[in-house]
Amino acid sequence: MDILLKNGQPVLIRHLKSGDIQNLFNYLSSFSDATKSCFGPHPFDFGTVQNICNNLQNDDVMRYIAVEANVNIIAYMLFKQGMIEEDKNRYTARNQFYDYHNSVTYAPSVADAYQSSGVGGAMYLQIEPQLKEKGIKHIILWGGVQATNERAVNFYKKFSYELKGSFWHNEKDNFDMVKELT
Repeated sequence: MDILLKNGQPVLIRHLKSGDIQNLFNYLSSFSDATKSCFGPHPFDFGTVQNICNNLQNDDVMRYIAVEANVNIIAYMLFKQGMIEEDKNRYTARNQFYDYHNSVTYAPSVADAYQSSGVGGAMYLQIEPQLKEKGIKHIILWGGVQATNERAVNFYKKFSYELKGSFWHNEKDNFDMVKELT
């Protein structure tokens, strides 16, 4: 899928492939400390990236990337079937339940240089219809979102995510947010 960024730059949206090991590692290694503190579904070391890319067929996570000039990854989004255990425990404690088969947990990231470029929103709009086709009814933020990350909170609100609760983690206030697909 091809998209255009706000500045007219073309970007390709596709699934992560086994040959993306070095590019994904370079992408994750380029994050600022601020970006690293907001995105943490898995470690960023080369071994982890290699393991992810070498085991894509046996993974319950749909992994999408945005690539500029067919080379550099500028965004990476994960959609895991069901919920991660920590999230499930928090939601269950609030009597909020989501069916494993009809839900995914979502972890987006955008390279520092491309934040606010429109790539995150354009990518999300390309992926959401695919989730609907698979019968997904709820998209749950992976580990929530830091309450102080106004850019991300506003992004989720723009795409109709609803606040479901808050929690304290890593000495920070965080929001649990969910989007119901209709």
